[in-house]
Amino acid sequence: MSEHLPAAIMAKVSQLIESRTALHFPPDCWKDLEQKLKFAAKEFGYTDLNAFCDWLTASALNTEQAEILASHLTISETYFWREPHVFAALEEKILPELIRAQENGDKRLRVWSAGCATGEEPYSLAIAISRAIPDYKNWNITILATDINPRILRRATEGIYGEWSFRNSPAWLKERYFSCIARGKYEISSEIRSMVTFAYLNLAEDAYPSPINNTNAMDIIFCRNVLMYFAGNRIQQIGASLFQSLVSDGWFMVSASELSLQFYPKFTPVYFPEAIVYRKTDQKPADNIVFQPSAPPTEPPPLHFSAAELLPTEKIALPAAPPGESVRAEPDSKQLLAQDTIAGTPKIVAVDISGQVRELANQGNLNEALLTCEHLILEHKLDPHLYFLQATILQEQNRDIEAITALKRALYLDPDFYMGHFALGNLMLHRGKKQIARKCFENALIILSKFHLNDVLPESEGLTAGRMREIVSATMQAGALP
Repeated sequence: MSEHLPAAIMAKVSQLIESRTALHFPPDCWKDLEQKLKFAAKEFGYTDLNAFCDWLTASALNTEQAEILASHLTISETYFWREPHVFAALEEKILPELIRAQENGDKRLRVWSAGCATGEEPYSLAIAISRAIPDYKNWNITILATDINPRILRRATEGIYGEWSFRNSPAWLKERYFSCIARGKYEISSEIRSMVTFAYLNLAEDAYPSPINNTNAMDIIFCRNVLMYFAGNRIQQIGASLFQSLVSDGWFMVSASELSLQFYPKFTPVYFPEAIVYRKTDQKPADNIVFQPSAPPTEPPPLHFSAAELLPTEKIALPAAPPGESVRAEPDSKQLLAQDTIAGTPKIVAVDISGQVRELANQGNLNEALLTCEHLILEHKLDPHLYFLQATILQEQNRDIEAITALKRALYLDPDFYMGHFALGNLMLHRGKKQIARKCFENALIILSKFHLNDVLPESEGLTAGRMREIVSATMQAGALP
């Protein structure tokens, strides 16, 4: 391949990359960009870098091609316990405070590792949580790990790492939470691996917060060494969405090189020894918060999980109509129609009956959201969207069996409900039922193929049919479903 590209070509390529992937490469980064393009060219079948750049600038890349390109332009490599002072703040201050707030409540904790790469960060978070909460098995803990690269997600799911992933990490981490499976290869313990859910998500394109992709009501968000690839206005947009994804008093961690109140104006900085993190709060902290690290918590005893029954064998009984009444079609949960008479003319207005449920779920009030949703189901027994909403809340509460039942009810009422098939596929994938998951995803793709690519889908947070198909396909790739 040619070693150097003219500035005019680099300018065109960098402009194309930013328009298609939101990744920003100013001129002082073009040397690094050129090296990354060489690796991308090979995957696209090019041996000549100039020819590859000509193709890039002349082609209308689809989303899959753009994301393959993006996977080569970002660093999908990290290591365990990266920036240890941040983990010290997490273990010594942040987690204990969250634990105290939940001890007499729901005992729930939701954490999101956005841009998780090969998984070292979310697994580090799982280890930190297991150290801070010895009885974590009795808690409702969600650790969501997302990335734009399905192949990287497959590697992360396997949980196998080489020596390089442990550089600068404390010695006890590898000794206590990994087993050596081959020379220089270490597999993470099944207990820690089971705490993390990996999922495909594009921070620059997909909608969040949303119960659909489980990105709502987070207590902690780690998004480190990700935002540095974006231009300033896009960082602000992503930061604002991540702010909304947090509950009140939630915590937001970026890398030391990404700290800037200009980009995260809604957050309040909190100062720890050698670490600064952000918080979603109305209360302004003192200029410096200093805490004295205590001895690390004792290690919890090994935990053993028994295999749970996946699906009930009995048929699902849908609510029957009252005696003497016929079953009638129910209005959509987001489009209940009400009569309003103006000048003697009936007027139809849309009423979102599920809006309160969604708002409660986004605030983290899951029990109240579920109760409200169940009351609505009693009034609108044949609305599949309410059962779908019920399932998303149940899944957030780690009540997978009940969530599966709710989704099966939704699909019984509407077999063409693509989001129901997609959500059921995700649940099955999470439970290791790959054959069932594949069938669910295939059903969703068949239904989505009936839409035009640019059709905006209902119940999808504004996604088009084309984008939804790409998300389903990427999820299948990340789950190693052929």
